[in-house]
Amino acid sequence: MPLLGAMCHVGITVSDLNGAMEFFKPFLEFLGYEIWDETQDPNGQRNRVAVNHGNGAVLNLWEAKPEFAKHPFEVYEVGLHHIAFYTDTREQVDQACELAKRLGAKVVDGPGEFPYDPEGWYAVYFLGPDRLKLEVVHQPSAVKRYAEMMRLVEQVMKH
Repeated sequence: MPLLGAMCHVGITVSDLNGAMEFFKPFLEFLGYEIWDETQDPNGQRNRVAVNHGNGAVLNLWEAKPEFAKHPFEVYEVGLHHIAFYTDTREQVDQACELAKRLGAKVVDGPGEFPYDPEGWYAVYFLGPDRLKLEVVHQPSAVKRYAEMMRLVEQVMKH
């Protein structure tokens, strides 16, 4: 499989990094991410990087510049619509939903089946910090493809 076109990382901006991390730290840790220490870019903006070493996914969380921190996020504005995270099981979708609710997220749809894949798409959609829309999804066809790819990798590594 070529690296060409693979997503490197997603970066999102939040109004209050410390406040957002109260949600994102337990949520992302549930999804298998390691949260790195805070850094600052050359402009002075604070950043947290979350890395899932099991699958290579990376999420950067940036604190907004003060003059933009009051701008509310809107799902259907130009820009980011939502971020979706895979699970291995339907039960993990339900667990993520309960965790998100405990952390103060507003569930907007699901958990339930959606018509996006004939083999199944069990998901929950919710609004996290700054009303950023997030999705947690169990897609059996993706789980199957990932397992097949990992079997091929193991076979190659044995030879």
